Amino acid sequence: MKVLLINPFVETMHRELSYAENFRPPLGLAYCAAVLEAHGHEVRIEDALVLGTRGPQLVKLLQGFAPDLVGISVYSPTRYEAFRTAQLVRDTLGPRVPIVTGGPHVSVAAEDTLQHVPAIDYVACGEGEETLLELVQRLEAQEDPAGIAGLFWRAGDEVASGPPRGNVEQLDDLPRPARHLLPMKRYGTRMPSTMHGCTTLLTSRGCPARCTFCTRDWFSRQTRMHSPDYMLDEIEEIIERWGIRGFIFQDDTFTLNKKRIFELCEKIQQRGLRFHWLATTRVDCLSLELMQAMKAAGCEVLTFGAESMNPDTLKWLKKGFTVEQVRRAVDWAQEADLTVRCSYLIGIGDETEEDLRHSIQEARGLAVSKLKANVGLSVYPGTPLYPMAIEAGVLSESYSFAEGWQDEAKRYGNGETPRWYTPHVPLETLLALRKETEVNVLFTRPSLEVALHRARKFARRFRRHPAETLRHVAQFGRAALAGSRLRSGPQH
Repeated sequence: MKVLLINPFVETMHRELSYAENFRPPLGLAYCAAVLEAHGHEVRIEDALVLGTRGPQLVKLLQGFAPDLVGISVYSPTRYEAFRTAQLVRDTLGPRVPIVTGGPHVSVAAEDTLQHVPAIDYVACGEGEETLLELVQRLEAQEDPAGIAGLFWRAGDEVASGPPRGNVEQLDDLPRPARHLLPMKRYGTRMPSTMHGCTTLLTSRGCPARCTFCTRDWFSRQTRMHSPDYMLDEIEEIIERWGIRGFIFQDDTFTLNKKRIFELCEKIQQRGLRFHWLATTRVDCLSLELMQAMKAAGCEVLTFGAESMNPDTLKWLKKGFTVEQVRRAVDWAQEADLTVRCSYLIGIGDETEEDLRHSIQEARGLAVSKLKANVGLSVYPGTPLYPMAIEAGVLSESYSFAEGWQDEAKRYGNGETPRWYTPHVPLETLLALRKETEVNVLFTRPSLEVALHRARKFARRFRRHPAETLRHVAQFGRAALAGSRLRSGPQH
């Protein structure tokens, strides 16, 4: 069977990621493609997002490849573009070619999607490799796909579903992602500290944390992990085949199992591998000894969510760690000579302006290279935040994430996803505080290394996007000249 898997084109997102040189491979589609190929099916992945494949080009691809089934990846921020892509496929290929969607958004909003987007025939919920394979096999055999575990479909005017499908238990049994079907040379992701070209890896699935804003509470709290040998075999293949020596581990919590990471670091050195890498984790899943081992094995950057320096806000977010643990993790990273990048939230829960200013001042005392400030919280289906938002009146019980998808004005980046802000601080003040934070962090702890990194980054951006780069410089200049009331923040 011929299967086309599409990562939809999103105009605003394409422009932003191109400017930031931050395109990343759609590994979910690559895993599904690898499983299908292993069972003899012909698969093509069209990463329209990185390739810039707009409507007319996609129509030509559909007509030329003539797939027997089309799969489309859907995330909440890009859902409208994904739904319109499904309609374009339907208009081009007609009703004979089934369309299946998968991904985090439709996994938790399958009924909403099928009720409002008639072009979509099926939704594969959760980890989609086995569900998609079984659907393809049933359709190829001209058998009724009804009842497939993990699958939702339209039955007349109703939405029907098979039983829930369990997660993939043994990750090492999966074939490695089908990167040979991706335009590997087109991905612009670079290590934030050295500008080395790099790609992404997933070495585990699931996260046991119960953060208020995350779909993992519904999607997959069961944690499963690849073995170090599987991971290193994959890394060696990427180095040999594509010459890439930079890696971003995209796991929700890379160091959840410290013993596994110690073993990984030891085997990196035993194999004599030389590559640079970045990992995302939690501050309560670290130790100084682990960071030192990671540094010795080539780790350059750690990213984690500090989220807030207010204890009450951390409790509201159900982060499960403390302000002191944030400080301690940053101090350990500094001692291990690791660069730290933090994400940070402004204006959530019941925060007052006094709370925010205190929290931001405390955060500025952290020895981090970047503090990415986000205002408010996006309310996604399937998160603990979703029913809380309904109860608080942030959105109605009848709210639909799919209704009105035909409206071209509904698109990524225009505020269509509901956001929840603290009721105690005006949005204008929150946005101003974010600008103050960004200005201060940029001027915090200058060094020759940081200056050279920023100079290289600026040169590349100016060469590729001169108008956009100059606009950003002007924006920053205005913010810097305006000064900041936070410049005297405490140092720890």
